[in-house]
Amino acid sequence: MKSSQEFIELTAKLQELLYDRDNSYTLCVVIGDIECALLRFLHKINRPLRMREIAKMYKISNAKVTRVLNKLVKSGFVERYHSEDDRRSWYARITDEGSKMAEDTKYKLNKFQEEVLDLIPVEDIEKTYYYLKLFVDAYDKIITNSADKSVKIK
Repeated sequence: MKSSQEFIELTAKLQELLYDRDNSYTLCVVIGDIECALLRFLHKINRPLRMREIAKMYKISNAKVTRVLNKLVKSGFVERYHSEDDRRSWYARITDEGSKMAEDTKYKLNKFQEEVLDLIPVEDIEKTYYYLKLFVDAYDKIITNSADKSVKIK
């Protein structure tokens, strides 16, 4: 029987691999994590957002939003424009180039996953999925229960 320490080491290795995968197949390495997250979010919602909404959602200052958007605007992934009803207010929206980059990233991650699955023998795919799901669900349950307990303590 495997010890809890062996599981800790294995999950740490998995976490490291997934982090490396995400960074190696995204622009996050080049443009930064928060910039990448914002680009993906703008792509997902597919509508302009006021910059102060972004600051509120990400719990960061307006100045930080400006710095993040400056990088994305400079890369051609996002554009900013004044609000028609309040000239002091700015909107940000993803450009076609930004949407393409977000889509390419998703495609590359899916392709990477297919390559990993190709290395697992076909007869072991179902078992691998079953046991990985069992492990992830157990982890999720423990974390959820732990979070619920900490909320009640406060």
